[in-house]
Amino acid sequence: MCGLKALTTFSLMVLVAAALFPVAGRAGNETDAKGALAVAASDGKSLQNIIVGQPGHDDYGIPLYLADKLGYFKEEGLAVKFMNFKSSPLSVASLLAGEIQFCLTSYDQALKTFEKGKILKIILTTTEKHPWCLLARPEIKSVKDMKGKTLSAKMPGSGPRAFATSILIYGGLDPNADVVFVDLPETAILPAYLNGDIDATVGSGIRKEEMLGRGATVLVDMNDPAQHKAVLGVDTFPLKVILATDDYLKSNPEVAQKFVNAVVRAMQWEKTHTSLEISENVAEYFLGSVSQDVIEDVRRAFSHTGLITQEGHQAIEKQSLGVGLINKPVAMENVVDMSFLEKALKKQ
Repeated sequence: MCGLKALTTFSLMVLVAAALFPVAGRAGNETDAKGALAVAASDGKSLQNIIVGQPGHDDYGIPLYLADKLGYFKEEGLAVKFMNFKSSPLSVASLLAGEIQFCLTSYDQALKTFEKGKILKIILTTTEKHPWCLLARPEIKSVKDMKGKTLSAKMPGSGPRAFATSILIYGGLDPNADVVFVDLPETAILPAYLNGDIDATVGSGIRKEEMLGRGATVLVDMNDPAQHKAVLGVDTFPLKVILATDDYLKSNPEVAQKFVNAVVRAMQWEKTHTSLEISENVAEYFLGSVSQDVIEDVRRAFSHTGLITQEGHQAIEKQSLGVGLINKPVAMENVVDMSFLEKALKKQ
């Protein structure tokens, strides 16, 4: 228990640091008191300052990182900065407070927020399939073996927690009684696993590579089409999305359009380039490096259109209802606005 208490204290320290020191996507940018960029284009024209919230350096934020690195945001007149948060509910709170303009998070956050009476709109998805897996100590051979074990899956109400809960239910366990959830920030998960404070976690990409390199085993992997279908019941699951408040989109339609235009261009670039080229371009957004193998793994879930389908919406709605994240269905039109994406796709 002492170890878990220490980790809780550490979690608070990391959260405070994340709030006070937002992470810039690229070096050399100066920030004002609110963390917004103060930059100018090479032709002297000012750029619109935009802050995108994210749950740490996110594998499924790669289309956004490419849009920044390749200069697509700048060509649209935007100066984009990425701000890290401990978990999705915290980034959503910042979005609602007007501290950030866009948020990279899980689809279910829009559903949960709508049920609470606040409207967030999904303007595109970066994934067309669910990309995560459940990783555990090598002696744990199946989901049923998780009974009595400790599991880190971000905060209650987050996408990772919803996914972990779904997996446990699928494996025949009671998430509220059979496992112990430990709330940890991203940076504390690996140390907690190595120290024996947790037995399993949810992750993909870099997290998956780190855990497998230390002997962990994959209990469930959504990158396997058969497991994706068995667990979720569908082939399409637009997990990672870009959110904005309905008010912001109505007040700043031109900015939203420019943002989506740039991301769609980056999606098309990713589709036609190698994993090595992608890893070289996004390395700085992952604190200096991300392996070609990680890119090869995570890009299997990428969307190349950003479009949300009714099937995808219903799949996430079903999961959210099943794990108690929401209490009643939410119509797709209440949380999705594809108008900016449709215009961007017509330009391609």
